[in-house]
Order: sequence, then structure tokens, then C-alpha cells
Amino acid sequence: MHLRRSAYLLAVFSLAFVAASCGGHGNTNSAGTMATPTDNTEASNSVKSNSEELGNLVNMPYESDDVVWKQDSAGKRLVAVLLLSPADSARLIADAEKIKPGQPATVSTETWFPAELIAKGGLSGDDDLKGIAYSASDFLRDPYKNGRITRIEGTDYFIMEVDQGSQ
Repeated sequence: MHLRRSAYLLAVFSLAFVAASCGGHGNTNSAGTMATPTDNTEASNSVKSNSEELGNLVNMPYESDDVVWKQDSAGKRLVAVLLLSPADSARLIADAEKIKPGQPATVSTETWFPAELIAKGGLSGDDDLKGIAYSASDFLRDPYKNGRITRIEGTDYFIMEVDQGSQ
């Protein structure tokens, strides 16, 4: 009987805590109280996961198992994190090495990267991810003219960084 009463009290307090956490308190930015952005700059700078939309901006010659990406507010730079199958990873590297051999590179983690990459970056102590960078020329489409795609060591994750700079 004592155990049942304790469990009941714990459940009541847990529910009260969750309910209090979800409530709106003045100037909060919780998702439930935030207005839909009317500024296109804010909306275009958000993290996206739609691979079809990404395919409208850059060429996507390989099927990704997972994708998250972000474009800067002016649309001049785009960063995408792609998770490929081992077979597509091997194809991408073989195709990229025909253009130019890979070079060691580091990429700083971003808060919107997949948790696995953030954790991997944290292991290095400086939030950097080590990998091999290749030309992203197979991915480029106007207005993007320059870029690299970096395979993160020990994974099938690739970080594509493209911009409107000269090639």
C-alpha cells in the first residue's frame, strides 16, 4: 500500500512539473507560442531535412539515407550533412578522386548536425570533425560555383559545403 501511494505521488508531481514546463510565461520562445515567421530571411536560414528541396538547389547524384542542411540567409552558402550507404559512399569517393585526390580536412561541428557527429566532434576536444575533403563539382548547380564534400572519418557521413564564390 505504501509503495502504491508513493508511485501515485511521484506520478502527480511528474505531471505537474511537465505541465508547468509547457506553459507560456511571458517572453518565451517555445515552439507552441512562437508565431510563424513572416521574414523570409529567418525562414530561409532554418535547418531543413527535405532531400527533394535540396535537390532543387544542388545536384544529388547519390541517394542519401538521411540529410539535414542549412542555407545562409542570403543564399550564398549552403552546408548539408548527408548519410550515404556504404556502397554509395564508395561510389562518391571513386567518382570524386577522378577529379582530384582527397585532402585531409577538418570541419567544425554545428549545433544542428546529427547527434552522432556532434558527439564525435566532442571527442576531439575542439568540436572539429576530421575527414578527407573532395571536390564537390558533381553537386554544383547555379548559383553555386565552388565547394567541397568531406567524408568524416570512420563514418558514411559527408559534409557538403558549397558557395557562390569563383571556382
